[in-house]
Amino acid sequence: MTGDVTNVEILEATGPDTPIGKFLEKRGPGIQQLCLAVDDLKEMINHLIKNDIQMIDTVPRMGAHRSMIAIVHPKSTGGILIELKQR
Repeated sequence: MTGDVTNVEILEATGPDTPIGKFLEKRGPGIQQLCLAVDDLKEMINHLIKNDIQMIDTVPRMGAHRSMIAIVHPKSTGGILIELKQR
């Protein structure tokens, strides 16, 4: 697709009580979150739920960069937070 890009965000905790600060305190450095772009976010959520994947968001919501997102629970992904983003 024309216009597709890959973005990498490297985050640093701004304090110990922030989401990144808490993650680092609990697990140490590593991958905290991975974002995957999907063509049909609602359909992907339904597909994952039907296949017993635990979701934090069962309906899309507004995320960073004005994108519609849904979060897959880390209990279903080996501890990594997976963000699904509407392409």
